[in-house]
This record gives sequence, structure tokens and C-alpha cells, in this order.
Amino acid sequence: MILRSICDMQSWPWRKAKGETRKALAAYERILARDPNNREVRRAYQKTKIALQPTVTAFTLTTGVTAESNPRQVRGSSIYHDSDVSLDASLLMYDERSLAGRRWRTLGQAGGHVFLEQNDLNDAYVSFATGPVFEISRKTQLHIAPGAAFGTLDGDWLYNDGLVSIALERRDKGNGQAVTTTVRYRNTNSSFDGNDGLIVQVDGRFMFTNRFRQGDALYFLPRFEYSEPGGSGPGRVFQSALFPGDYIEYGGRVLYYMPVANKRIYLGAGFGIFQRDYDQNVALGAKNRSDLTLVPTAHILVPNIRGSKFDLRMDYQYQTNDSNDPFEDYDNHVFSATTVRKF
Repeated sequence: MILRSICDMQSWPWRKAKGETRKALAAYERILARDPNNREVRRAYQKTKIALQPTVTAFTLTTGVTAESNPRQVRGSSIYHDSDVSLDASLLMYDERSLAGRRWRTLGQAGGHVFLEQNDLNDAYVSFATGPVFEISRKTQLHIAPGAAFGTLDGDWLYNDGLVSIALERRDKGNGQAVTTTVRYRNTNSSFDGNDGLIVQVDGRFMFTNRFRQGDALYFLPRFEYSEPGGSGPGRVFQSALFPGDYIEYGGRVLYYMPVANKRIYLGAGFGIFQRDYDQNVALGAKNRSDLTLVPTAHILVPNIRGSKFDLRMDYQYQTNDSNDPFEDYDNHVFSATTVRKF
């Protein structure tokens, strides 16, 4: 019995060379069935199992138009309070493959917005991260990926980031949970009066399906962010994800989607609440600025429009910000219509 196990194990290089990886995997399984504590065989089994997993490369292209009542996110009495429409586009890339006995995942994103009137808000961004995926358990993975990001505003360089992303992911019966921590150092363009600094973001994504009716989905999306960079750029730029100001933010969103019309349409609603505590003085003598932002949302999703490979999304957000600095209060209505193509 022992001799047969050794022979099975020694046959691995020959079988791999012959492209018979599946036979080698079966041989390791037979050995582990008899000797489950054999660490050498278990490592070889894991590498062989990884080698059999296919390469997955996917892209998601989103294009659309957005109308905002207050894209600069300023108070209603401001001379800069004006509505506008933007043309939006983004491309997401996901690639996972076997490399050197381990799964390797690469994530990329590029996009931008072009405003029809307020052109100084035009922006573009590119980000990239790549690194190994570790199997923590049968249902849990850890992805560690260094990367970089680059952004522009009004046709000029705005920032570049060096970053590390650490994602802990778990999937069970179609329900996915993930917590992603991203640590980045941002180098900013001094012409925008921006400061360099550290940004730490922790984003959760918890999905639960078939909770209230067949085919529905409930999402809980908590978020924490610590950000050092700041500046005095135009309007919302230094309060947005494009260029966070000097603050700590915590909060989250809840979203719910349910199918109607025999799953040809999905209706959704959500609510977000975010608290931001700034390290800056405010008007009227208050020492520390503090903002509470509420974001109720509504959504319509039409998958595979008329048998095509495109999805249609229509989204509405009402953003209202209540600050202890009255000059920072604002309201913003955001309507968007986009098409989503996965390939």
C-alpha cells in the first residue's frame, strides 16, 4: 500500500508533462484518503487543483448620461449653484488565472465624466491592482494586490496613488460577503492647492439572496474612510471619492432589489447615511466641521434588453448634506440612465 502511494506520487511529473493533470489530481486524492496528514502530498494536491482552474477574463463597459441639479454640491444661495448634464463612461477589468502554483487576480478600472457646461468638473481616472489569491478555507479567499491610480481634472493632472488592496471574501450558497481594505498614499498637484497624504478605506459588501421572494437581493454596504489629503479645488472635488478632503467618514448603504414581470425587470430602493468629521475649522467660530449626508435612492434594472447583451439601468439619488458649517449645506438630485455590457 505504501509502495503504491509512493509510486502514485512519483508519477506526478510524468503525468503533468503528458498533460494528464486530472489523473495526477486523482492520484493525490487517493493518497490523501489513506493519509490525510501528509503535508507534502496536500501541497502538491492544492497546486494541481489550482492548475486545473480555468483562466477567467471579464470586462464590464458602462456608458450613460447623468443629470444633476447641483453637481458642485454647494448651498442653494451660492452663485455656483446650477444644474448640468454629464456624459459618463467606465470600463472594469477582472482577470484571474493560475500562475506559479497559485491563483493570481488582476483588477483594472478606467473612466470619466464630461459635463456639457461646467467643463472644469470634467475628470478621468485609471486604477490597476494585481496580486495573489490565498485559499483561507473552502469558502474563503484572501486577495492581496499592490497597485497604482491616476486622476485628472479639467484636463490637468490631479493626483497619482501608490496603493495596496487587501480583500477578504467569502461565498456560501450564492451569498457573497467581502471586506476590502485599501491603503494608498496620494501625491497631489500643487496647482490645486492640494496636500499629499495617506488614505485608508474599508469597504464591506454583504449580499443576501432570496430573503423575501425568489430572485431578490439585499445588500449591506458599510464604509469607513480616513483621509489626509485636502485642497481648495472647484466645488465638490475635494469632498468626493475623486479627491477626498481631510476627514474621517463612516456609514453605509442598504439596497434591495426584487424581480417583477417574470424577472424581466428588477426594481430597487436604498438608503445611505454617512457621517464626516473634518479636521478643519468652520464658519461662525465652530472648531471642527461635522457633516451628516443622507442619500435615499431608487433603481430600475432591465437585463438583456430585447434579447441583447446589454442591461439598462435607471437610477435616482437625493443627496442632502447637513453640516455645522451652514455654508456647507447642500441638496442634489441625481438622475442617471446607463447601459451595461459584460464581455
